[in-house]
Amino acid sequence: MGLLKFITRKKLDASTEAGGQLANDGTNHNLATSKVLAATDKDVITPNNADFSSVRTAPIVKAPRYFNKAEADALRILAKQKKVQADASVSAYKALKNIEDSDTTVHTTHRRYQSKVARTELEKQQANAQLAKDLHSLRPHYAEMHSEVKSAETNAANAINAIKSSYGC
Repeated sequence: MGLLKFITRKKLDASTEAGGQLANDGTNHNLATSKVLAATDKDVITPNNADFSSVRTAPIVKAPRYFNKAEADALRILAKQKKVQADASVSAYKALKNIEDSDTTVHTTHRRYQSKVARTELEKQQANAQLAKDLHSLRPHYAEMHSEVKSAETNAANAINAIKSSYGC
């Protein structure tokens, strides 16, 4: 599928199946707060989905104690590994924040675009409604002209019939 075709593809739905007519009179909408304010992902943190979990590599030492050499050596090795992992994690979280910033830029730009499309669609529908009102206001004039043309046609036919009958046709 070409890019232009992808961008301009149209989906048939209730609002366009009836020849482009509005699906409702404006009183029905799909703007429920639960949808508008729904999280973009089930795992995103919000006041309704707060998560205060943390990372803990080693258990808490609750009381003073002695460590043996093997424990001390193992903890020292683990501490070095965790330092390397922490540095990598800092770098990864910075990258994730940059990705979030980019995602947010795209998201907000798309919403502004959708808002513009919705506003221009309203303007187009208002223009259509105004044209329909104007055309409806012309209908009596067309009906009057139709009546006048029919009357003229009848008068002409009667006149022709009168002429024909005077010649004995």
